[in-house]
Amino acid sequence: MWPIQTDKCLIPILGKPLIWHNLLKIRENLKNADFIIIANPSSKGKITEIAQDLNLNFQIAVQEQPKGMADALLAAKNLIEGEVLIVNAEDVLDPKIFQEAQGIKGEVLLTGRKTEKYFPGGYLKVTGDSVQGIIEKPGEGNEPSDLVKLVVDYFKDGKKLIEYLENAGSSVDDVYEIALDQMIKDGVEVRFSGYDGIWLPLKYPWHILDLMTYFLSQLEQQISPEAKISDKAIIEGKVVIEEGARVFEGAVIKGPVFIGKNCIVGNNSMVRESNLEEGSVTGFNSDITRSYIGANSWFHTNYIGDSCLEGDMGMGSGAVLANLRLDNKDITVGEDHLETGRNKLGLIAGKGVRIGVNASTMPGVRVGSNCLIGPGVVLRKDLQEKKKITLKEESFEIEDYENLPTSYNQFRDKLK
Repeated sequence: MWPIQTDKCLIPILGKPLIWHNLLKIRENLKNADFIIIANPSSKGKITEIAQDLNLNFQIAVQEQPKGMADALLAAKNLIEGEVLIVNAEDVLDPKIFQEAQGIKGEVLLTGRKTEKYFPGGYLKVTGDSVQGIIEKPGEGNEPSDLVKLVVDYFKDGKKLIEYLENAGSSVDDVYEIALDQMIKDGVEVRFSGYDGIWLPLKYPWHILDLMTYFLSQLEQQISPEAKISDKAIIEGKVVIEEGARVFEGAVIKGPVFIGKNCIVGNNSMVRESNLEEGSVTGFNSDITRSYIGANSWFHTNYIGDSCLEGDMGMGSGAVLANLRLDNKDITVGEDHLETGRNKLGLIAGKGVRIGVNASTMPGVRVGSNCLIGPGVVLRKDLQEKKKITLKEESFEIEDYENLPTSYNQFRDKLK
C-alpha cells in the first residue's frame, strides 16, 4: 500500500472508516451476530470506537505483529468457539453474501470467484461443490483454476480450526491455507460456494479509487442545511455535502460526489465523481476529477485527475497531476512496472506532501509522506518519504519536516 500509511481498514470513505461501512453491512445482514475483531495495537482504540458507534456485540483481539491470517486468528483463539464466519475487514462484497451465510450447512464452506486476470491471492482446486485443495499465490501461469479464494470462510467448529492452525507450519505466509489443506487430507468435508457479485479487494493504493467509485455509486442526495451553497453554484447528480461546507459562486459539482465537513469548493472550481474528506479546500479555478482527497488538503488553480491523496496535501498554483499517457497505454507503477489495469491514474501520495507552483507529476508516480516537490519540477519517478526535490532534480532529506504546516489552517496562520 506504499505510500499510503493509514491502516487499510481505517481509510475514510464518505467520511467514515472503511471498516465502519463493512461492519454495518454485516450487522444488517447477519442478525444477532457476535463480532470478534482482530486489530493491530495502533488501531485497537479506533476500531473499538467504531464498533461501539455501531452498537455491536463485540470483542477485540490484538495481533502484535503482521504475521498473516493464521497468526491473526490464533491471537483470538480464546474467543473463537462454535460457528464462525471469517471475513476480511477491508474487502467490499455484495451484502447478499452475508444473507446467504445464514443458511450454511456442513463442516466447512469456502467461497470463490472466477477471475480473468491473475490476482495475488489464494486459488481453489474444486471438483463439483467439493474443494480438493488451496494454493496461495501460485504465480501467474501456475493457477490450478480460475477460482480466486475470497475470505468468506465458514467453520461449524471454530475450536477445530484453531487446532489445525496450531499444528500447521510454514516459512512463508500460507499457514492458514496449509491448515485448510490438511483438513481436506484428513477427510473433513470442505464445500465450495461460487460467488459472482461485486468484490473489491484492497491490495494496492489505487484500489482506493475503486472503493471510492463503488461507495459513491450508493449515494443518495443529501445537502446539510448547515452547509452554505451559493445560488450561483451548479450541483448536478447525487451529491452529499456535509455540515460546515461552503460552495462559492461559479463552482460546479457533478455527482456522484462526497464533500465532507468544513470543506470549501472555491469560485469557478469543478469537482466530478470524487471524494473530498473533512476540511479540504479547493481554491479558485481547480478541477478535481475521479479522485480521492484525504482530510485537510488544499488546492489553488490545479488539475487533479484520478489521483489518490492520503491527506494534508498542499499544491501551489498551476501544479498539475497528470493522469493519462500520451500513447494511451495502461499505467504501470514503479521501476518494476507493476501493472495497475488502469488507463488513467494520477499521483498516489502519502500525508503531508507539498507541491510547488507550476510543478507536475507524471501518471502513476508515488510520493512518500512529508515530501516537498519544488516549483517547476516535472516528477517522473517515485519519491521516498521526507525528500525534497528541486528543479535541478536534486533530492535530499528534509531536516525540518516536523515543523511544516500540516493543514490549510496552519499554513494560513504561518502566513499571518
